[in-house]
Formats: sequence, structure tokens, C-alpha cells
Amino acid sequence: MKDGGMSIAAPAEAQASGRQHSGQSVRPIQCVQRAPVSGTDPCTPLERYKLSLRRFHPVDRGLPWACLSTCSRCGQHVPSQFVYESAEDDVYLEYACPACGTYREWHEDILFCTRQPESHPRQPQETHTGGRIRPVLRTLPRTVETLCPECSCIILGRYFERDNNVYIEKTCPDHGYVRDKVYTDARLYLQATRHVFQDERGVLRPQVRGGRHCPSDCGLCSQHLSTSCLAQIDLSNRCNLSCPVCFANANASGRVAEPTYEMVVEMMQALREQRPYPPTAIQFTGGEPTIHPDFHRIVAKAREMGFTHIQIATNGITHANAEFARRSAEAGLHTLYLQFDGANPEIYRSLRRADLWDRKLACVENCKATGMKICLVPTILNGVNNDQIGEILNFAVQNVEAVSAIAYQPVAFTGRISTRQREAQRYTLGDLAHDLCRAIPGADIDRDFMPLGSVAPLSRVMQLLDGKPKIRASCHSDCAFGTYLFVTPEREAVPIPALFDFFRLMDNFNDLAHWIESRRPLANRLDMARIAWLFIKNYRWRRYDRRISPFTFIRALQGLTNKGKGRGEGEKKSYKTLMAAGMHFMDRYNYDTERIKRCVIQYSTPDGFYPFCTINGGPTYRPFIEQMHSVDRDQWQHDHPHIPLRPTPHPDAMMPWAGRYGRLDDANEDGTTP
Repeated sequence: MKDGGMSIAAPAEAQASGRQHSGQSVRPIQCVQRAPVSGTDPCTPLERYKLSLRRFHPVDRGLPWACLSTCSRCGQHVPSQFVYESAEDDVYLEYACPACGTYREWHEDILFCTRQPESHPRQPQETHTGGRIRPVLRTLPRTVETLCPECSCIILGRYFERDNNVYIEKTCPDHGYVRDKVYTDARLYLQATRHVFQDERGVLRPQVRGGRHCPSDCGLCSQHLSTSCLAQIDLSNRCNLSCPVCFANANASGRVAEPTYEMVVEMMQALREQRPYPPTAIQFTGGEPTIHPDFHRIVAKAREMGFTHIQIATNGITHANAEFARRSAEAGLHTLYLQFDGANPEIYRSLRRADLWDRKLACVENCKATGMKICLVPTILNGVNNDQIGEILNFAVQNVEAVSAIAYQPVAFTGRISTRQREAQRYTLGDLAHDLCRAIPGADIDRDFMPLGSVAPLSRVMQLLDGKPKIRASCHSDCAFGTYLFVTPEREAVPIPALFDFFRLMDNFNDLAHWIESRRPLANRLDMARIAWLFIKNYRWRRYDRRISPFTFIRALQGLTNKGKGRGEGEKKSYKTLMAAGMHFMDRYNYDTERIKRCVIQYSTPDGFYPFCTINGGPTYRPFIEQMHSVDRDQWQHDHPHIPLRPTPHPDAMMPWAGRYGRLDDANEDGTTP
């Protein structure tokens, strides 16, 4: 059959061919089901690319692994190799330093060692379909399965601490050595690893069974551990801006990828059929999703299909128009994930090459008028707009009736860049935590900041209350970090952990949920009383604030999890809360496959479900998947003469490397393959 001028294999035809292949369209999309690509049968460009990523696979290849490493004694980059001692079941890094001599350093490892490292007492060992679960490592130094920035091959690297920073370093056999900063404040980094809980066990029906090589077996494979907290669907790679800091590299691919309404419905249906926890939150993205010709129709269909939280990733230009905003609200749109890089016009001229400030303000006012919410989304580059962290927070507090969250995004370098520029502009979640702590009066870095995964027990408890599956924020501790705030009527931001022992409360919730689950499917009245008691027990009574009692917190949580109490008339009875956190998406420089296995932001695509940092970073499968349902831009322009396509980014843009990959040599480049 045909769809939008593209040949599509009908289900019967797909079955007759014997098997499905990654990169070949299958309809309906929710019928995607295939085996991992193997060396004997790659038949599409996407499969050949996936297969190429494994040519140096460290587990398949085994140890020793020759590399360059930072000498832990003198700090120089020196020849070294990883070795495995079978008698000890340990991995060591052997240094051959000209200045310090030959010596060994132990590394925590889950790739080659057979013994299990320290983990949560209820840590599962396998996914629902038999994939091995490797626990999150909690010490440094440690080995890591990562990617080469140049060719994206899966290679061996390590995380280590130096000068209270956490770094990753690795050596590709073809392209040599690279080092990057992962986190500022190693102590805070390690603390975060101890505030996440047991892993989930993935989905009941992965689209790729028998996966062994992450991330080359994507979409989703039996190794994946998390279900989707916020599902994503690209509506178009067209955009009404040409930003040089765009994950999607919108407008620069040479082709237009815009799925039909029917394809979008099939991708949504695939999400609704995900088990054991079908996502209830969906985000339409792009490009600019609001320029899809069926945008409002798609939003209305998402509401009809049972998505209780419908969100768009947008620059806000279309919603600066009051009539467009009204139509969005009527269709069922709840939240704008709004590009918001700072609180003054100059930031947008620098980062977006456009005068956008007045339209940002108009968009915010239109959301206030229609009852839609906003999550501000700043892309943060060190030395460019990191001075805006506090200004953005203050803007959110002053507009808290519309702004419910800030999702700071430290820049991911998804293009070619010099070492000097990357090191100067790298901004980490550790930097963000300290900048936010300085911006919030009375905040404490240890008490008030936590990884997103620390709230997973709340979902377990809420599911026991009403029996409905709840999404689980079971992402890696490296993925997201921040705090939650109460905002008083006087526009004062108060960290919730300042009034509640947050970490103990979540520990108590996790234990109670396990206790109830082992006895009955739903919480009874006595269990509900136990839950209420935990709020009272963990309230910091010595810091009592009459404006914010334990019951204020309960009401606020109900508003977050029950949209009937968090929106409209119900919202008026709920205290204002504000999330201020960062989500650091990975690039090839700082890639960790254990993070990908726990990704909770998953794309529904014509080729199956893909974690965010496989579509937009790392292996960057986006161009291959877009090719499956795209047309040449000149042909598209000929067919749509009334809709001009915007040009690629201007040569003088802030990040002219967008869309290319690898490393540019500069005067600071050092290190070659030994």
C-alpha cells in the first residue's frame, strides 16, 4: 500500500518476507517485532550502521584493552591497558608512566567481572524477558561502555575523579584518545548514586528480543529496564527557526520528514499498548511540532486515546498568537515545554539568532489566559548563558501560576567541536546544582538536591492507592538532578526538602510499597493511614512553617499525580509547586550505555521505540529513521509552494558545528592511540 507517496509493507507482506528489518517500514507501526541485526543479514543502511558500531565491542573483544589514561599520580596522559585478573575476579588499569613507573589501579566493573557489586537489596537480576540487569555502580574509578566521538563505535572507557571533578576518558583503536568532564563535584555525584532505588524490569513485549549490544540493538530491546515517563513523537523536522543548538538539526537535513496523521495515531497506539506501565504522558516534538498541518487534530486524538498529560516541545512562536493558544487548550494541550534560554532579549539573539523575547512573554500570558502550563527549557552553555540560571528561576517564581517546572538542559555537543571549545563550554549537572543552590535563599546542596530517580517510590505508593499503573522515574542517577520547591503567595521559593526529610520519606515509601505488594494488590484503609503517618513522621517539625504543613504537601502531590486536582478548579486548592532540575542528555563524548538502558524519555518511531540519547545523541539514529518517511526538500517545496522552508543555520551562528560529528584539532589536542 501507499502512504504519503511512500511504499509501505503491509503486515501480511512483512510476514511473508520471513522477518522484519530495522529501517524497513512496517504497518501498522505497533506491529514492529524483530530480532537484533546480525552479521549475516544486514539489509538496510540502518542495520549496516548498527552492525558497524560493534566492531570493537569491548565485551565481545575481551581484555586486555590498550588505551591512554590520566596517570593518577602525575596527571599526564600515559600508555596503559585494562586487564582482568580471573583469580580475583577484578579489573585493573595498568599504567606505564614514564615519570611514575608501572603500577596498577583497581576499577569497579560490571562488564567483565562475574560477581555482583553493591546494589539495592531488592535489585532484580533479569528483565521481564530474561535480559541481564547490571546495577548502577556507586564508586570511582569504574569501567564504562561508551562510544567513540568520531565513529560512534562501542568502546571501553572509564570514569574517574580528579580535583573533585568526575571525568570520562577512552581510546578508540581507530581515532585515539578523548577526555571529557562528566560532573563538577565528585562528592555530590557519588551521593546521587545512593539516592536511587532498585531498577525496573523493562517491558513485557520488547520490540527487539535477544539484545546483547547496547545501543546497537535499539528499539526497544530486551536489555532496556525502564518504561517511558514522557513518550516522544516527532511531528515534523521542519521548523520556524534555524537554531544552531538543535538536537534535531531541523531544516538542515536536506529532506522533510513529516508523518501523516494516520502514522502518528499508530505510534500513539504502540505507546498505549506498552506494558506493564503504558505511558500516560506524551510530548510532540520536532522540529517545531505546531507547524504540522494536523497539529490540533493530533492533540485531540491523544486526549481521546487516554493520554492524561499532553505536552509539546516548542519555541513558543505559534502560541504567542492568542487564537492559536486558545485552539490548543480546547484540543486538550496541557503543557508547553518552552524553549527559554534566558530572561533578556540578548540571549536569544546570541543562541537563536532571532528577536524572540516579546514572543516568549506573549506565549506565557496566553498560557495564563487559557490555563495551560509551561515548563521552561533553557539550553545552558558555560560562559554563554550560565549566568541566567537564577534569572530564569526568578522568572518562573514570578509566573508560577503558569510555570510549573524548569528543565535546564546542559548543552549536548552533537556535532564537530574543538577540545578547547568543548572544555570551555561544557556545563554539568554538578555546575547546575551549585548555581541553583546559590539562587535559592536558604538552600542546602546536600539536603535539597536529588536525582530524578529518587522519586520512583512515590509512583509505587500511588499505584497501590488506586490500582492504576503509574509511570516510574527509574532513570540513571547521572541523567537528571535538581530540587522541588513550594512557592508561597508572596512569591517565596521554599525547597520542599527543607521542610521534609525527603530522602528518608522516599526510603520509607519504598519499604512500605514492598510490604503492601507482598500482601495485597491494593492499599487498604490502614495502609492509607500508614502513608499519611510517613508524611507526618518525616516533617521537619523544628523548621515548622505554618504556611506549609504535611497536609499541604499531600495536597500538592495529589495535584501532581491527579490532574483533576492539579488543574482548573482543583488547582486553586493546591499549593503551588515548582520543579527546578536539569536533564543532561548525552553526546558521544560522555556516553554511558548503562544510562541508555534506563532511559525514561522514549521516542515512538516508525522503527520502534528508541531512547532519547540514541535518536538525538550517541549513535544518532534520527537521520536513518527520518529517511524512512521523508521526501527531498526540493520536492516538498514544489508540492507546498505556499510554505517556505527556512535556511540552514547562518555561518556566524554560535554553534556552527551542528549536524557534523567528531573532533576538530586545535592547539590543545593531545593524545594519540598508543
